Amino acid sequence: MNNINLTVINDIATLEFDLQNEKVNKLSFEVLNELNLKLDEISSNSNIKILIIKSLKENIFIAGADINEIKEFKNKEEVYNALLEGDAILNKIENLNIPTIAYINGACMGGGLELALACKYRIATTNKSTKFAFPEIKLGFFPGLGGTQRAPKLIGLISAMDLIFTGKTIDSLKAYKIGLIDECFDEGQEKSKINAFISKVKEHKVLRKDRKSFLEKFSFTRELIFKKALQNLQQKVNKDFKAPYKALEVLKNTYNLSLNEGLKIEASTFSQLAITKESKYLIELFFLSEKIKKDYIKTKEEINSVVIIGSGVMGKGIIWLFSKYLKEVRIKLRSLENASTIISDVAKLYDFFIKTRKMTKAQVDLKLSSLSYTQNYEGLQNIDLALEAIVEEEEEKIKTYKQLEKVMKKEAIIASNTSSISIEKLASSLNNKENFMGIHFFNPVNKMPLVEIIPTKYTKEENINKVKQTLIKAGKMPIVVGDCAGFLVNRILLPYLNEAGFILGEGSNITTIDRVLKDFGMPMGPFSLADTVGIDIGFHVATILNKSYGERMAIAPILEKMYEKKYLGVKNKKGFYDYSSKKIVENKEVYNYTKDTRIITEEEIRNRCIYIMINEASLCLEEGIVKDADILDFAMVAGTGFPPYKGGLLKYANEIGIKKIVKELNRLEYLYDKRFKVSNLLLKLNEAKLDFSTGEELWKH
Repeated sequence: MNNINLTVINDIATLEFDLQNEKVNKLSFEVLNELNLKLDEISSNSNIKILIIKSLKENIFIAGADINEIKEFKNKEEVYNALLEGDAILNKIENLNIPTIAYINGACMGGGLELALACKYRIATTNKSTKFAFPEIKLGFFPGLGGTQRAPKLIGLISAMDLIFTGKTIDSLKAYKIGLIDECFDEGQEKSKINAFISKVKEHKVLRKDRKSFLEKFSFTRELIFKKALQNLQQKVNKDFKAPYKALEVLKNTYNLSLNEGLKIEASTFSQLAITKESKYLIELFFLSEKIKKDYIKTKEEINSVVIIGSGVMGKGIIWLFSKYLKEVRIKLRSLENASTIISDVAKLYDFFIKTRKMTKAQVDLKLSSLSYTQNYEGLQNIDLALEAIVEEEEEKIKTYKQLEKVMKKEAIIASNTSSISIEKLASSLNNKENFMGIHFFNPVNKMPLVEIIPTKYTKEENINKVKQTLIKAGKMPIVVGDCAGFLVNRILLPYLNEAGFILGEGSNITTIDRVLKDFGMPMGPFSLADTVGIDIGFHVATILNKSYGERMAIAPILEKMYEKKYLGVKNKKGFYDYSSKKIVENKEVYNYTKDTRIITEEEIRNRCIYIMINEASLCLEEGIVKDADILDFAMVAGTGFPPYKGGLLKYANEIGIKKIVKELNRLEYLYDKRFKVSNLLLKLNEAKLDFSTGEELWKH
């Protein structure tokens, strides 16, 4: 064990975390055991008057626990005992009879933050990499090494719940404001600032405000805090996702207990969550996301400049993204008079970063001032990437590419953000087909992490890598998918939206269908989603898919009627819902075009909408549109908001059982025709008694 260095100079001891053969410091059980020995050494040395804990890794304090270790736990007793051992070690830090200072320069996450909380003092740099978070909730549990016990005592119940329930990341200035750290200073001042802080500690001059709210101090008002917190969770978090609800229980049940009593309850509840299938699924998705971030070969020449053609909602989102991360962004406008409106709309996407102090207004203004414009394809001779995001009309797009090829350098990449048109078709008239591909973003660009890359049979691998590298640097999660109408995510999602329309037409109602699927775990109901995206856009994509796939993608009559009547959704204040006043209500006029013939059960609503997606997903695997079931699951989580704690669409199918799905699809096909015709892959899996985790050989191409 050589992951922690201990040095003693005069009366000051310094523990330096520096995990061997690792890029980051992790709080594994091996590291905790090593820390335990170092603490014993410190305790036995009466000459030591102050302990400083720091990291030798660049931009990392401690990134958290070793998730692989949590993943391997088999039963709750194993988890519980391991946590109590870890608690005993962190308690040793807290119980040292000398002042302890955590010096944080870089990411301080999860278990790393819990270690810092066990210290008497915390100081940090304002380095942009210095971040604080309890991200455990995103893995299906909550802080399990004292975080639920020490955080409320230090920063108050309300601030602690905000960090624990959301997994949000905060910077040093915010951490200082809420009392999580005692001091922060600019990087480069470490030596003098640390020495000055040590002097303040020795002279007992470190002042700390009481961060507990007035309401928290009385039992009856504290109950109001817990009640309000539960109501907020019920509004925002599906009841099937247990972690935040269990975290709330722990905070409530341990508030007045001693640290040791509270730690036992925290460990016991954590151990129940850590072995659930929800937690295992979320951990798998986490590792998959980490793999996707590294899934490219670095190229010598990077993409530094881009021109965006199209300035609708998607175009503006893409302009915002690249203005934030690339050196040069040029915008092709139909009219220069539109420039100020575009800048204003792009600026609004930066508002969040200003409000959360991730960027200053001056930094945003600098990004916006660097945008340049052209009306006639001028100034594009040195641009690395052209990305088209105009209307979904094949001829218009091809015409645009021809113009771009005339003025751009031969090796420039030209790409389309089309959501449904074949990339092979769009590339057909290009001279440099090896430089063309689809780069499909999801709306809203500033929030949706997934990007589909769709190469043609001619696209050079080097160009795919260039694009992947650029998107990953811009914080996106790119996956490569095959070329077909709708590509991967939209091809699977549209039948879900469409089926909701068929169900509505038969006699259910808008609110019930939305509620059933939201209760299932989708971030919003299908009609709320359709209104948000735009009925016109949905209808246009549905038309393309219907043309490509025939009866299997028949368009729900209600969707056609909505488009015909110009009920377009949020954009014109009326879709499936009426947005003309503050209170959003059903658009009752929709029922003029539906039947009221029968009661449709919640189970049927759920099965029809979800099973039709599973069937289409299996067809995508069968056709090689995506080669990996796990990647498909990731795409549905990141691209549609499919509940991640269910593991993804195909993991959920495995849970239901392939036999049951095939039986139900056969029944639905008998009742509702070819929309539900069972895929060959599902039939083969059923016959072989395999599923999407065990039957990979049945679809590998």
